Amino acid sequence: MDKSFNPFDPEAMMKMMQQMPFADMMPKMQGFDPAALSDMQNRNMEAFQAANSAASEAYKDLFSKQVEMMKTMMSEAKTSAEAARDPAKAQEVMAAGVQKAMDLSTELATEAQKANARAWEIVSARMRDSIAELEQMAKPK
Repeated sequence: MDKSFNPFDPEAMMKMMQQMPFADMMPKMQGFDPAALSDMQNRNMEAFQAANSAASEAYKDLFSKQVEMMKTMMSEAKTSAEAARDPAKAQEVMAAGVQKAMDLSTELATEAQKANARAWEIVSARMRDSIAELEQMAKPK
């Protein structure tokens, strides 16, 4: 392969694929149905799309919560700073604000972890199904 080959260039990929001897390989792959392989790959792509959509929606929601959290905290900090002219009271208000920020950060991290787990669940289920389908296709008929 050419060292200047760019795998993200669609034209270069098409040229490379056209040069591959797929027709010569097919007789050697007895028992594999090209249509079944294509269908399986379509299901794989649908699973990846579903995983990406699930993660995208979760992260969009997570981002909105982060923005709202920052707006609320800034507003509360301003109000507290104006009201707390006493240093002891200011320290108390600041400690409460830090604790609230930590709690909210933990909540956001937990939600991010759940989003990642859901995406992985979709992908890993499809991987298991793909392996089972390949094993089924490879069995002698």
